[in-house]
Amino acid sequence: MNKELIEKGYAVVDAPEIDRCSLYDSFDMLPVDNYIQGGFRRRRFSWFSGSPQGLSRLPHKQFYQTEKYEGRPDIFREYDEIDNSVIQHSSFQNIIDCFVSITGINMMNTPVEVHQIRVLCGEGVEGNPSPEGVHRDGCHYLGIFVVRRDGVIGGANSIHLAKDEEAVFETMLEPGQFLFCDDEKVMHNANSIHPADDVKHATRDIFVLTAGEHRR
Repeated sequence: MNKELIEKGYAVVDAPEIDRCSLYDSFDMLPVDNYIQGGFRRRRFSWFSGSPQGLSRLPHKQFYQTEKYEGRPDIFREYDEIDNSVIQHSSFQNIIDCFVSITGINMMNTPVEVHQIRVLCGEGVEGNPSPEGVHRDGCHYLGIFVVRRDGVIGGANSIHLAKDEEAVFETMLEPGQFLFCDDEKVMHNANSIHPADDVKHATRDIFVLTAGEHRR
């Protein structure tokens, strides 16, 4: 398990060994996230047990996000499953392997939930990776892996100790980097994205992995 994650509650990890390019096309096939107005987000969601190289997709379920620490009702959302071609790819398995290694979880008794997400911007559309603002995901460990930034400006990730406090850490994750959070210790956010000059459509492609429930 990562020492920095234990001590600070967050850590940035480089994962250059992951072949990101092989996953690019799969993001083009993501369906629109109908829970976000404006159509700027695409998303799939699945959860797994077993091991990174022996993934067992668990039965389909709604994505559940507790809001009991935010003062709002719990959220249930329905998303299409991550495509089999992605799940069977070694690059996807390596992403999960990195998540397991850094957090120290055991997938045999702690399933990993995975969100495949694309946020778009351009032609008057401002993409917002985190419309809820500073928040928790209602898990124990959270990992954000950046697959690609295509024509994008912005989208910095920040770490907060409380919802109404300034960031204690902020970084612009580059493709091939992971941001890990102990969701029980810290909160997180991501700034809006904008297209670079002369770019009509820009995208930010990520995988978000979570594991475990709050133990407060």
